[in-house]
Amino acid sequence: MPSTFKVETLESFSGGLNLRADQFNLGGTESPDLLNVTVDPRGGIAMRKGVSRRNVTALGADVKGMWGFHTDTGTNQLMVNYGTAVAQSASGNFTAFTNITARTDGSRVYGVTFNNVAYGVSYDKPSFKWDGSTDADLGTTWDAAGHMPKAQYITVWNNFVWVGATYEGSASKYRVRWSNIDTAETWTASDYVDVNKGEAGDYITGLVPHGDRLLVFKTNSIYAIFGFDSDSFQVTTLTQRIGSVPLSSPISTPYGVFFWNSHDGIYLYDGERFTWLFSRLQPAIDDGRIGFTNPPQLTWGNNKLYVSVDWVLAGATTVRRTLVYDPSLGQQGAWTLSDIDAGPLHTLRPPNGDPVVMAGCVANTGSVIHLDDEDDRVTDNYLASTEVHIDSHFRTPWVEGKNAIVKKRWGKPRMITLANSSITLGVQVFKDYDTAQASKVFDVVIAGRTSSSLWGTDTSDFDCKWDEDAVGSEYLAVWGADAEATVADIKRLPTLGTAKAVSMRIDGPTVTNNSWEVNALAFTYTPRRMR
Repeated sequence: MPSTFKVETLESFSGGLNLRADQFNLGGTESPDLLNVTVDPRGGIAMRKGVSRRNVTALGADVKGMWGFHTDTGTNQLMVNYGTAVAQSASGNFTAFTNITARTDGSRVYGVTFNNVAYGVSYDKPSFKWDGSTDADLGTTWDAAGHMPKAQYITVWNNFVWVGATYEGSASKYRVRWSNIDTAETWTASDYVDVNKGEAGDYITGLVPHGDRLLVFKTNSIYAIFGFDSDSFQVTTLTQRIGSVPLSSPISTPYGVFFWNSHDGIYLYDGERFTWLFSRLQPAIDDGRIGFTNPPQLTWGNNKLYVSVDWVLAGATTVRRTLVYDPSLGQQGAWTLSDIDAGPLHTLRPPNGDPVVMAGCVANTGSVIHLDDEDDRVTDNYLASTEVHIDSHFRTPWVEGKNAIVKKRWGKPRMITLANSSITLGVQVFKDYDTAQASKVFDVVIAGRTSSSLWGTDTSDFDCKWDEDAVGSEYLAVWGADAEATVADIKRLPTLGTAKAVSMRIDGPTVTNNSWEVNALAFTYTPRRMR
C-alpha cells in the first residue's frame, strides 16, 4: 500500500512581518510575530546585530537631531542637538559649541554640509555654521552677506542652499527660500516662493532633493520645484492627498523617497507614483501600538530603510521601537521589528568609509548608538555599565499541509540552524489557529563548531546527505556557505501530534549572548480520513 507520508517545507522567511493577515491568508514566507531578527538575502531568519555606544559620557538631554559634517580634507563628524545645545563628535564623546543655540522648543535641528562647511537652522534662533575649527551664528539680518534666514528645514540642491518653513519675525510655514548660487551666506530678498499658502494647516514639513527636482513636503500635500536658477525655478503639484508629518525627515534613496504620512505609515515616491508600503503593519497603528507623541524618524543605510516609532506597550507605557524595511526581499519588500531604543536616526556617510547607521536614544537619555554594529556584536550596549541581552523570537505562519480542515498526524520536523557557538533555542508549538497556549514546549540544543565543510565538497567518506552521515547520525554541513563561517546543524524535533494546522515559535537563547539563525523548516505529516 503506498505511503501517505508527506512533507511541507518553509524554505524562506523573506516576507517578513505581517500583522494584518489572519490565519487563512498569511503568506507562506511571512510571520505574524517576530522581534529582533533580520531576514538574510537567502531568506533565512537570524538574530539582529547588537548596538554599540558612541559616547561614554552621556549628554545632558535627549538627542533630537543628527546630521553629518564631511569635508574634502577628511573631516567626518556627527552633529547633534540636545536641549538648547548643538555639539559634534569625530568619534566618542561630544563637544558642545559655545556660539550656537538650538531652537527654543527643543525640537529637531537640521543641518547640511556645503562647500566644506556645516550649516544648520534653528528655526526661531539664528542659523549657524561650523568650519571644523570655529562655530558662529549667522545673525538675524538674513538678507545681508554673511547671514542666513532662520528656518525649520535646510537642504542643498542644484548648488543652492534651500531653507523651508522660514521664521521672518514670525513663522512663515509656507515659505521656501534659496541662496545665491554656490554660497550659503548670501541671499536675495526676492528669491522665495510661498507654496500653496492658501491651504490652512498644510505647512512645510521637509525639503528633499531627488534627481532633477526638489521635493517640498507639507502636512497634507507634496510639491516639486524644477529649474536651474532664480529665473527658471517653478513649483508643480505632485499630490494633495498625502504628505509628511513635521520633523519626521523624509529620505531620498536609490528606490525613491520614503516618508511617513500621518496615520498611514510609510509611502514611497519613485518619481512617477506613490506606493503605500505599510499595509502589513497598519494594525499596529489602528490598535494604538504605534503612537505619535514623538514623530517617526527615518534614515537609509545598509540598503534598508530604518524607521523609529513610539510603541505603546500593555499598561500604556510608551517606548521606542525600530522598524526595518528591506525593499530587495520579495515583490513588496519585507518589514522586521526590533526593540532598539532609537529616537532621531541618521546614516553617517564618510567620504572614504562605509556608512554607519546612528540613533539618538530616548530611554537611555543622552546616548548615541551605532546600529547593525560592524563588529558583529551579539549584545546591546547603550550608556549602561553592562551589556544588554537581545531577546529574539520568530513565529512561523500556519502550516496546513495543503488543507486547512483535515486533521493530520504531524511527525518530527527538521530544522536547519546556524550558530556561532553552543546555544539553546526555545520552541513552542501551537495548533489549530489558537495561540493562547502552546500545545508543546521544548528546547533545541545547537552545537556550534569551529570548522565546517561545504555541501558537495567533502572529501571524507561522508556522502553529505541531508540528515545522515556514514554512521547514521546527524551530519553537520554548511550548505553553500563560506568554509570559515558558522556551520549548519540539521535538528530532528519531537513529534508534534494531531492537528489541522501547526505553527512554531522559535525563541533565541535566554542566557547565552550568541547569534543564531534558522534557514529552513520541514514538517512531516500524514493526513487522516475525513468522517
